[in-house]
Amino acid sequence: MSSYDHSLYVYKDKDDIIFVIIYVDNLITGGDTTEHIEEVKDMLEEKFKMKDLGGLHYFLGIKIICSANRV
Repeated sequence: MSSYDHSLYVYKDKDDIIFVIIYVDNLITGGDTTEHIEEVKDMLEEKFKMKDLGGLHYFLGIKIICSANRV
């Protein structure tokens, strides 16, 4: 858990970073590799009923644009 924001969870290893943001009833996951993001989502789906809504397009009124060379 972030000491600045209690809805942000971060896992950081020497080469990897994964984050989960919880906002009301939504989870936003991100990180360095798609493989690690999928692992986190699989772990969460074992504990909670979830539905993957796909890529993030808007968050709190901010439009999210991903470039082709980023996850």
